[in-house]
Amino acid sequence: MPNLDASSREVSLPKLAVLPLTLLFVACAARVESAPPAAPPSTGTPRVLQTDDNWQIYITYFPAPGDRPELTKEAPVVVLLHGDKQGENRLVYEGPNGLAARLQAEGCAVITVDLRKHGQSTEVGTSPSGGRSESAISGTDYQNMVDYDMEAVKKFIEQQHQAKKLNMRKMAIVGAGSSVGVAAAYAVADWNKEPYDDAPSDDMKTPRGQDVRALVFLSPPARVKGLNLAQKVSEIRNPDWNIAFLTMYGKANRPDSREAEALHKRLSGTNKASKDRMYLIGINVPSRGTDLLGIKEVGAETGIVNFIKRHLFNLRDSEWRDRQSRLVRK
Repeated sequence: MPNLDASSREVSLPKLAVLPLTLLFVACAARVESAPPAAPPSTGTPRVLQTDDNWQIYITYFPAPGDRPELTKEAPVVVLLHGDKQGENRLVYEGPNGLAARLQAEGCAVITVDLRKHGQSTEVGTSPSGGRSESAISGTDYQNMVDYDMEAVKKFIEQQHQAKKLNMRKMAIVGAGSSVGVAAAYAVADWNKEPYDDAPSDDMKTPRGQDVRALVFLSPPARVKGLNLAQKVSEIRNPDWNIAFLTMYGKANRPDSREAEALHKRLSGTNKASKDRMYLIGINVPSRGTDLLGIKEVGAETGIVNFIKRHLFNLRDSEWRDRQSRLVRK
């Protein structure tokens, strides 16, 4: 049985325990009152998004189950970002037993992403000659993933939101390795977006951001080139934003242990009121990043799914609303 320390929310798991994470959020999951999907989940559909700096970003879109807006418009949306291992891409989350399918089966819309210079996203839109080496990824590339790749994904999410196929106000991002920095930096950028100036008071204005409500960090690094991860983490812990965090790492990997624990400490700070939305899970395996997934004896996917259910499905004041500015609505 996992031992949950209430002060740090770190779980000490016996190696190859039978149900290490299934029971971790069982009390949380039991409080989620969500209707079962009205239709079986579908397979994902590949899409290509064009960024404002002219990159082609490949994604796979797994729509929320349901054939009517009444069934889909309140569905959370989860964005899955791959890790930084050579050759890693969005396929790490796909397949019949992958995290994307698990989340979709629970009623979420899911988007897996090949960030620039990874997977299929290896060409600039106008480049006739082709590919870019993953080994050539620079600090500027990581910043551009935040400014352009994630913004292209967010625009796609808004299109689906306006079609009432999901609720963009219930958005989560899963990052692994260096993409933890991308997820954290994008969450800060999203929360700092000013609303449309389309109403006399701020509380009436149509928001442009403030949609990222949960973040999952798999083996977060100490730093990411081009992104000030420590600063971003300090910003996203803002209690007024009320973002929920799940940090997961392999305890048998000492560097990962140090870095994950340091990040969690920075997130939690001294604010005791935030501890009910911050979880640190150390698993007794040497695996890191997305390699923590797919281990049947560990069940990391179950922990992530139940975390998403607990912190996205029943959010207050997050009902679907029109996100088009009143200035252009017909």
